[in-house]
Amino acid sequence: MHLMANMYQESGSFQEYSRRYFARVMEVCASADADRLAAVAELLDNARTSGSALYFIANGGSAATASHWVNDLVVGATLEGKPAFRAYCLTDNASSVTALGNDSCFENIFANQLKVLLRPGDVVFAMSVSGNSENIIRGVAAARECGAKTVGIAGMGGGRLIEAVDIGVLLPSTADEYGPVEDAFGVIEHLLATWLTMKGGKWMHH
Repeated sequence: MHLMANMYQESGSFQEYSRRYFARVMEVCASADADRLAAVAELLDNARTSGSALYFIANGGSAATASHWVNDLVVGATLEGKPAFRAYCLTDNASSVTALGNDSCFENIFANQLKVLLRPGDVVFAMSVSGNSENIIRGVAAARECGAKTVGIAGMGGGRLIEAVDIGVLLPSTADEYGPVEDAFGVIEHLLATWLTMKGGKWMHH
């Protein structure tokens, strides 16, 4: 089934398509297991308290959300005098990514960085709509070899990612729902980041 194609074909106008699209995004977000999200929140909060580093890995539009995570945790959640997040997005350094892609292979752009950067107790957070991106799978494998804790959020059927991580959050979806799943990644990012920000003693208003 290709839900997005059906949605488009069954909508008689842009307005109808927009209503259906927004409703579908809400469905995808609501499908996330609340207990697993709570476990992710606890893991990230413990990393803040212990000083463990957080490394986010993702491709394409999901990489933009990964970068957004770092902004919201490092900048948005920081309160002077309180423990702060040490968060990094491994696609933000174009030189490292392109060097590894050129000199090794694109499938190793995350694994090779993580083998250098990780310390036991650090956290690797992966996002993948399909759950099958080879560079993500290799990155998670490298993380586990280094003694890091792993989190994965995936759409569709979860792919290999959901089974490879310590905490997996599945967003069940069809093969053409890249948009709604990536939208849900962003909502989950804001859900967790705002919760952790306020739990750390900082309100969202300026």
